[in-house]
Amino acid sequence: MIHLSFYDWLTLALFLLGTVFLTFYYSKRELSLASYFKANGNLPWFIAGTAMVATTFGADTPLAVTEIIAKDGISGNWAWWYMSIGAVTTVFIFAPLWRRAEVITDLEFLDLRYSGIGSRLLRGIKAVYLGGLMNLMILSWVNLAMLSILESIFDQQTAIYILIFLLMFCLVYTSFLGIGGISYIDVFQFFFAMGGCILLAYSSLQMPEIGGLAGLKEKLPADVLSFYPSEDSIPSFLILIFFLWWMSWYPGSEPGGGGYIAQRIVSAKDEISATKSTLWFLFAHYFLRPWPWIIVALCSLVIFPNLSADKKGTGFILMIEPALSTGGKGLLISTFIAAYLSTIATHLNWGASYLVNDFTKPFLITNKQDRFYLKFSYLVQIVSAIISLYICIFWIKKVSSVWFFMIEASSGIGFALVFRWFWWRISAWSELSGFLVSPIVFAIIKLNTDLVFPFSALATGLITITIVLLITFLLPGTSDEALLKFYKRIKPAGLGWRRWAEKNNLTIYESKFKYVIIGCLSTLTAVFTGLFSIGTLFFGSFSELIPLVTVFCVSLFIMFHQLKKINKYN
Repeated sequence: MIHLSFYDWLTLALFLLGTVFLTFYYSKRELSLASYFKANGNLPWFIAGTAMVATTFGADTPLAVTEIIAKDGISGNWAWWYMSIGAVTTVFIFAPLWRRAEVITDLEFLDLRYSGIGSRLLRGIKAVYLGGLMNLMILSWVNLAMLSILESIFDQQTAIYILIFLLMFCLVYTSFLGIGGISYIDVFQFFFAMGGCILLAYSSLQMPEIGGLAGLKEKLPADVLSFYPSEDSIPSFLILIFFLWWMSWYPGSEPGGGGYIAQRIVSAKDEISATKSTLWFLFAHYFLRPWPWIIVALCSLVIFPNLSADKKGTGFILMIEPALSTGGKGLLISTFIAAYLSTIATHLNWGASYLVNDFTKPFLITNKQDRFYLKFSYLVQIVSAIISLYICIFWIKKVSSVWFFMIEASSGIGFALVFRWFWWRISAWSELSGFLVSPIVFAIIKLNTDLVFPFSALATGLITITIVLLITFLLPGTSDEALLKFYKRIKPAGLGWRRWAEKNNLTIYESKFKYVIIGCLSTLTAVFTGLFSIGTLFFGSFSELIPLVTVFCVSLFIMFHQLKKINKYN
């Protein structure tokens, strides 16, 4: 149980009042879907990129990372670090393309890329599947994480009442702001939350039971502190970095940069701002943010060694009581609330953008003014919040289990999401078959085999892709009229479009493949040598640190050089 003093409550109150103040400061009457769901494409790159990071920093994230470390040590984080490969391709390839598309949502893009009944079916089904089902699952696990935090302070009934209050509070300011105002408040909430996590990590290390970094290193087995995959996990690691990063759909790490990442990209001012925002997201998400979580998670293994497997994630929360003094506890609770609100706000807006702009407006209630659809979006957000709360309380038991379920059940979907940009033959039927087949294949594999993650995800993905390719060649493709419109606006390059462009006497756009490959490799190298430099500074030796820092600096130089070359040819 965490005991809060007057100063802790004062800190909580000041944080909430600060959020209210910013809500009124950034609020304005949003009179169009474009302003409400993509800020009229006017967000500065730093605001758009920080909003991406804030959304992925939910109250659930430190808990899930703690569960992973308790099970597999620091190297278990490769279960999400591998997604950086998809993020870096978004920086060098997909961010400029998304901004060029000039759409409100990434599902509206489907009408630009495809044609006919297949395009309409795909847009409607994905709007309900992603904006409804998947978004509800995400909202639910974020609610669960917040509920776990509250239950460590209050009795269960009181915790539920407070969760309801926070959810309603978030609904109100989300409705006022739209995605532009939400993004500005995200910046405040992200740095507030990050500062709280750094404070908890520092205070945890100062505990006599820990004895600083040296004491923590002594009290934990060496394999727990390893950054690199163990020898017996190499097959799993190879599957992650060669296959799953582009095969599986996962919120915030969609192959091709879709979802709420695409929402922030199309909200950026221009193509260069879109690239800068995703680059900042990449470094903030994978390089700057993980170590405070990791330190607290490791300390929790020492202080609370006997927590059951399904309670290991709460070790992060339990560290607040012994590690922090008066005032600091309120700051940490405010940190979790900030993380919670930033994630919930984005997902409420993002889910509503699909269900309103991509389902209700084109299919159910057509030819209404934007004012009507905006009012309808408020209702969608209220209903989504209520359903997610029910799922949180009665269904979900463990945070990280939802992570792996979503990765496995969507494996194979990424093939069409990536190659629709590079190959004219990909059709709406290709993409639709991936979304419909992948969960079915996953269920069959789970029920009839003993395969576990990531081997089950690989099997699901390979079977799904095989079916997608068959559908691609057997069913009708996209009309030349739609392909021509897409080609002229997006200007895709590469072999997948060359033959079609030559046939239609169109300009062949120069491929930047060499610059992209060098840029992606140098950026990934910079991210992970930077991440591991910090870890080596904590747990390694000076002799190990020097080569990591050297490679980090050289990689950064190469990365910026390649970005300049790519921007020159855009």
